[in-house]
Amino acid sequence: MSISCASHQHPATNMDEVQKKDLALKVLKKENSISELATNNNVSRKFIYTQKTKATKAIDDAFIPKSKDLKKEKVLFYLPVTKSWICQFILVMILNCRGSYRGVIKSLSDLLDYQISIGKIHNVVHEHIQKSIIINNRQDLSNVKIGAHDELFHQNKPVLAGIDIPSLYCYLLTQEAHRDADTWGIHALDLVKQNFDPDRLIADDGSGLRAGLKMVVPNLPCDGDHFHLIQVLINLRRYFRNRLKSRVSYLKSIQDKMDAAKLKGKACKISRKLGIAKKDVANFKYYSANIDTLVNWMQHDVLKMAGSAPIIRYEMYNFILQEFKNLAERHSHRIKEVCITLENQREQILAFVKVLDCKFNAISIKYKCSKNHLWELCELQRYNKNNNGYYMKSKKIRQTLKDQFYILEAEIIEALNSTESSSSLVENLNSRVRTYSTLRKEIGSSYLSLLQFYFNYSKFLRSAKPEREGKSPVEILTAKTQPHWLEMLGFDLFKRSANH
Repeated sequence: MSISCASHQHPATNMDEVQKKDLALKVLKKENSISELATNNNVSRKFIYTQKTKATKAIDDAFIPKSKDLKKEKVLFYLPVTKSWICQFILVMILNCRGSYRGVIKSLSDLLDYQISIGKIHNVVHEHIQKSIIINNRQDLSNVKIGAHDELFHQNKPVLAGIDIPSLYCYLLTQEAHRDADTWGIHALDLVKQNFDPDRLIADDGSGLRAGLKMVVPNLPCDGDHFHLIQVLINLRRYFRNRLKSRVSYLKSIQDKMDAAKLKGKACKISRKLGIAKKDVANFKYYSANIDTLVNWMQHDVLKMAGSAPIIRYEMYNFILQEFKNLAERHSHRIKEVCITLENQREQILAFVKVLDCKFNAISIKYKCSKNHLWELCELQRYNKNNNGYYMKSKKIRQTLKDQFYILEAEIIEALNSTESSSSLVENLNSRVRTYSTLRKEIGSSYLSLLQFYFNYSKFLRSAKPEREGKSPVEILTAKTQPHWLEMLGFDLFKRSANH
């Protein structure tokens, strides 16, 4: 025979909240003892004490003194936290904030009291890596006109990089085992499949880089990068300045020893060393002074965008090269290597002058003026317009060009601003990649694909060029508005309610 459980329920279970409150009030008013209340209501003493505790706590909470600093803040808005939102949070912390996996775990725990494992974060990241690879590979690269290529290293493995200079769009970012001609050639073939056909490329003298590009796109000009050459020259100048300082210090120490030896009548033992030290100082003063001058000429007269006509620049370049060779005959260490670099890269380094000459030729045809006058205007841009030097230099050409002066000067400035001679922007990209690669030993091509996607679709908050501000590189490249990078990965962005 079955027995119904409902008929045997305890009286405490059947009490509603009002009855429980009455019990608590009777205890607090001390109308009855705990034992009497328990007996009369057929409940345990523990049950009565529980109701008393609840009532006491409620009263305490109601009368807690609240200072001005502890006033409850106004709620700005409510956030619906879903699994999709957690995934967005993970990607934003890793990409926007350059956070580590454990940093993401602590952030979720501290802010949202939400626990997550490293494996879950890894899965979220790699799920969206595949989406980013698809987006990167389908981008049309026909709008890339001036590219810059370079190599950086992470854990002794090369990372190949390529960027469109005007838009800063990154079209190549991958880690490889080698950086030889075949590796660069394979990536060049992949880029060609995406309609990669720029007017010019700028790169350093990496043999694998240049050989790989030449195999795939033999007619594509690859100009020499001024950034790396100037660094080589500056390092040479610094080296000889430091050597001169060390030899001057050594000469002073020998001179002090000589002065002490003279007092003891033993000067002959030091005189030979003193003579060699003086000769060394004289030689290095000569080397350092000449190298300083040659480096300044190369940097400010030959390689500066605003400057002399091509024939003059070539003559100056050859003169500087010959002077370096003369120094190398007297002291070959380091100087000889610079001579080889300058001789081998002459045409690549001065390629920007030919680009300017072609632009000036088009301007001369358009306005029916002499190209020589245009080069004079180009050299005039070396002077500050607020100084007398500019006025004195411009006086003669103003008289020659008359009403065309300001129009032609504006054309020259535009030509100078639109001509690139350095791959420093790809170096900037490399520095951004390093801030992510330092967080982990292994980055791999897949993770770099996610970074490439993020760099291309993330908007610039600020820029030295106003036309870039508030736009992403892909928007600058294509001249089309693009969705937010999280929306590109398939997320719905959180939007605050209009009431807030």
